[in-house]
Amino acid sequence: MGGTSLLGERALPLLAHAGHSASAFARSLPSVSCPGVTWRKADDWHGLALDTFLSFAPLWVLPDYLQRLASTQVKRVVVLSSTSRFAKHASPDARERDVAQRLIRAEEQLEQWAVERQIEWVILRPTLIYGFGRDKNISEIARFIQRFGFFPLIGGGTGLRQPVHGDDVIQACLSAVSTPDLPSGAYNLSGGEVLPYCTMVRRIFQAMGRPERTLPLPAPVLSQAVSIMRCLPRYRHLSSALVARMNEDLVFDHSHASDRLGFAPRAFQLMDEDLPGRRGC
Repeated sequence: MGGTSLLGERALPLLAHAGHSASAFARSLPSVSCPGVTWRKADDWHGLALDTFLSFAPLWVLPDYLQRLASTQVKRVVVLSSTSRFAKHASPDARERDVAQRLIRAEEQLEQWAVERQIEWVILRPTLIYGFGRDKNISEIARFIQRFGFFPLIGGGTGLRQPVHGDDVIQACLSAVSTPDLPSGAYNLSGGEVLPYCTMVRRIFQAMGRPERTLPLPAPVLSQAVSIMRCLPRYRHLSSALVARMNEDLVFDHSHASDRLGFAPRAFQLMDEDLPGRRGC
């Protein structure tokens, strides 16, 4: 599920290359085919038998499909959640709290459903995903810099981060699909380097070949600026709570994933193809 998502479209060829026969679900079928992949409409589960189910879709949509999934005699379910269930649980922004609650409820529903049916279940929780020039984290910062030539910071932007590359997340997903005797449970997928928010921004400037121009702002001023920017379609997702987290440490241990899945994430290093407008063929 989620075969047309940012990560799903890159994972499908890898699954096919590894010899898996894959059925991919999407709301609208893509015009480009992928060898070894059968595309299905999201509601077309007729006559489907599955060994493993892998979902890149937002986790909260999964409970609507659990009844149909049970009819496929699936043996293992691997899904993507997010460490946002922890980072946004006590957010002052109601929308962010809602996201955290939806993730928590969906995780609990999946676990209960799988345990009752003796189905193996794996929940993978990435931190701040970047890569491919299309992510909603690092690429959004790069687009802001492209447009305005600077980036605002509150209090120096000292909060620690662990950006994780999308390809590393995909490899963890493929390992979760194929690793025999994998214990059911939840696994954090954090990046291979812990660095302050301001350093993360500095490296984006460097990767773009731009002079570093950061603008220290008081929290109330930047929050007001965010409120104004949300009038623009591109920035409707922005939240003043997101701004406030610049100085909060969001660090998650991924040793469990390393031990069980061979997860070995790279340090935070941006290549040209990771920046918006610079993707290769």
